[in-house]
Amino acid sequence: MKLAELSDRLGLRHRGGNPEILGVAPLAEAGPDDLTFVTEKGWLSGWRQQAGAVVIPESLAGALPESTPMLISRSPAVDIGRAACLLGGKTLGVLGVHPRAIVDPTARLGEGVGIGPGAVIGAEVTIGDESVVHAGAVILDRCVIGRRCIIHANAVVGADGFGYEVVDGRLVRIPHLGIVRIEDDVEVGACTTIDRARFGETLIGNGTKIDNLVQIAHNCRIGRQVTIVSQVGISGSCVIEEGAVLAGQAGVVPHVTIGRGARIGASTGVTGDVAAGETLSGWWGRSHRRNMTELAALRKLPEFMKSMRELLSGK
Repeated sequence: MKLAELSDRLGLRHRGGNPEILGVAPLAEAGPDDLTFVTEKGWLSGWRQQAGAVVIPESLAGALPESTPMLISRSPAVDIGRAACLLGGKTLGVLGVHPRAIVDPTARLGEGVGIGPGAVIGAEVTIGDESVVHAGAVILDRCVIGRRCIIHANAVVGADGFGYEVVDGRLVRIPHLGIVRIEDDVEVGACTTIDRARFGETLIGNGTKIDNLVQIAHNCRIGRQVTIVSQVGISGSCVIEEGAVLAGQAGVVPHVTIGRGARIGASTGVTGDVAAGETLSGWWGRSHRRNMTELAALRKLPEFMKSMRELLSGK
């Protein structure tokens, strides 16, 4: 496909030459028939005209010669994916209900729903239009999945929460009678688990994206457009407000509220409420600025101790 045709079909501005584009490739691997992309200035430090064309933001387009074939994009990472699909790239898709899926007869599936092999859909489950449940995923009884959701392989939605009380020295199991409700345009990663509520519902808000190997416990309420990265663990009855970001391996204790737009760094332990817009890092989840200041001071500690020894010894 000619670059000019790609430009028209993607709705992007075209500059430079008009080569034939056969595929897409990363910048370091792209050849003369490939479309590549650039998102940061640092990517251009070793630029050589190897790729057939590049998808690039307006702010960086002037860094390349006028003759460079390019598409101007507000979001190159998104538009390179759109281009790949137009050029015949295959996305991970599921059409219809696979014959090896198990779907309870009381489940309600919307238009265009795909259910992969080995997936299990329990009693009275509702799945909205154009949602996809990949191979081996399990949606347990009465849970609700919205429209255009993606549930990746081996995810489990609606398992009982981890609830026990000690009675006479024994752990007594507490039944979980609620559900999980996932709103529209949510993506749930492979092997992620979202537990049903003790009563009421565990809620995942519109547009939230959840990576692989995440645990979300019973009665959590995850807001809209939240990003939860791999290996995060969220304890029961937490509230994560709209637009918050939890980086990989962050852990959250029960009954915590993380405010709108807050950011939790990788491997951070959250032990109390987090204000809207705040950034936390470090194992004990303190202000990122304070944490970085203390780490910088800690790095200087050996030199400081050496100076103190010399001072005290009179050298």
